[in-house]
Amino acid sequence: MHPRLRRLVAVTVLAVSAVVASGPVGARTAVGPATVAAEGDLLPFGPTTAPVAGIEVHVVEDPTLATTTDADGHWRIEGLAVGSTATFAIDDPSRPPIQTATFTVPTGGLEQVAFQAPDHQMVAALEGVVGVARRADRCTIATTVTRRGYSLYGGAADGTHGEPGATVQISPAPATSDGPIYFNGSRFDVIWPDRALRETTVDGGVLFVNVAPGTYTLTATKPGATIEPVTVTCRAGWLANAAPPWGLQVTAGGLDLDETRPFPDAVPAPTPTTSTPAADPTPALADDAASAPPASPVAGAASYTG
Repeated sequence: MHPRLRRLVAVTVLAVSAVVASGPVGARTAVGPATVAAEGDLLPFGPTTAPVAGIEVHVVEDPTLATTTDADGHWRIEGLAVGSTATFAIDDPSRPPIQTATFTVPTGGLEQVAFQAPDHQMVAALEGVVGVARRADRCTIATTVTRRGYSLYGGAADGTHGEPGATVQISPAPATSDGPIYFNGSRFDVIWPDRALRETTVDGGVLFVNVAPGTYTLTATKPGATIEPVTVTCRAGWLANAAPPWGLQVTAGGLDLDETRPFPDAVPAPTPTTSTPAADPTPALADDAASAPPASPVAGAASYTG
C-alpha cells in the first residue's frame, strides 16, 4: 500500500474509534436542572420581639433540604431545582406545625419567604379570644391582605401594612370551617381576632379555623383595588400561613404608600368559651416591624400557590 494511503487509513480508523468511544453523533452529557437558594425569616408572633432562633426549616416536598434559623431568625436553603415546587415548614415541639405558601421556584431563587411562628401558649390564648378550640383533624389558614408595596419587611409610618376594607372568600366552600375572622387592633403591634368585624382592618390579617384538609383558593375584594389570590393547601393539624408578600397582595389601587387608616373602635376580646391550657389572654402582639429585616421593595418574581 502506498505510504500516503496507509496514513489516510490510519487517520480514518482513529476517527471512527473516537466516535464509537464517545457515543452517537450529537449526544451530549446529561446536565441536571439548575439549582438556586431560598431564604426568609421566622418571625415572632406574641408579646415578644425575640428572634425565633434555632428552629429547623425544611422543604415539605423534600425534607432532606433543611436548615436551622440563625440568631436573628433568618434561614437559607440551597439546592432547590428551578421549576420545582417548594413549601417551607417548621415542625418543632415548641410550637404548632406551620407551613408557608407553595412556590414554583424561579431562576432567581426566592427571597423574603417569611412566616410568623406563634408558640403553644399564644395559640391557646388566640383560641380563647376566638372561642373555638382547634381540632386535630382540621387545619387553620391564615393570611394577610397586604397594602400595595408593603409586606412584613416594611409598612407605613405607623407600622401597619394591611389593606383595610377588603373582604376575603375561600373556595371551594369547605365542608367545615369557622371564618373569615378578621384581626382588629389598637396599634400595629397589639392585635387580636375580632368576630364582630366584617372586613379587614389596617392589620390585614384574617383566619379560617377548623377547615377540612384540602386545597383552597383565597380571594379578596375591595372596590378600586386589584388583589392577587392565593391557593393554600392545608394539612390536618397544621397552620398554613400565606404571609406577606406571598399572601393576598394588593397590586393596584387601594391605599397609597404612607396612607393609612385608624383601627376600628376596639371591641373588647370575648371571654374564652372553650377549655384551653392556662395562658395569658392578652391580645396578640404581632407584626412588629422591628423584628423583621430592613424593608426592601416587594418582588413578585416567583409564582406561588400556597
